[in-house]
Amino acid sequence: MIELKDLNAAKIKELISDEGMRRYIIAGAIALAGMVYAMTCIIPGTLFFLKTGKEAAEMRTQIESVSGRVNRIDGMTEALDKIKTELEGYSEGLPGQKDIPEFLEGLASIAKVSGVNIISITPSELRSAQESDGKIYYAEMPIRISAKSGYHQLAQFISNLEKGSRFVSIEDLRIQYNEGSPRQHDISMTLKTYVSGQ
Repeated sequence: MIELKDLNAAKIKELISDEGMRRYIIAGAIALAGMVYAMTCIIPGTLFFLKTGKEAAEMRTQIESVSGRVNRIDGMTEALDKIKTELEGYSEGLPGQKDIPEFLEGLASIAKVSGVNIISITPSELRSAQESDGKIYYAEMPIRISAKSGYHQLAQFISNLEKGSRFVSIEDLRIQYNEGSPRQHDISMTLKTYVSGQ
């Protein structure tokens, strides 16, 4: 074994001239070059590959998340289209102010078919219902009706109103017995319908 303090130029020449020692030196140099290559190329490349693989997995997760959101958006769009179609159907029951005379004529026709004798129909002023966003989507229109009718005819009138395409609610229904005509009572009611606020 040679110690480093004993190493000089003559000793180095002697070691290089020895064939066995030359093989050890070449093997050591190759091993050293391999270690340097591994440390400068292979290990950083492997680390880069591992880092890239992790980033690719994160991207894949993000893509799956975005894909799920897109699918939910498609589902929401379909649901929104369905709701819009449904609202269009409801809008038929919520006509504009220009359709009020036609509605009042329809009330008179329904009463006639039902056997109710209308004495007066008095629409009140529209009462706007303002939503939280400040827009007015609809207005209530109370209609005061005075009529003469029997119980069964009145029930038929109310049934026919319910079957109609307009949204109508009945408030303040009063039936007064009429001694002069026991089968024809004095009817007083307030109907409430709705018109588009736009």
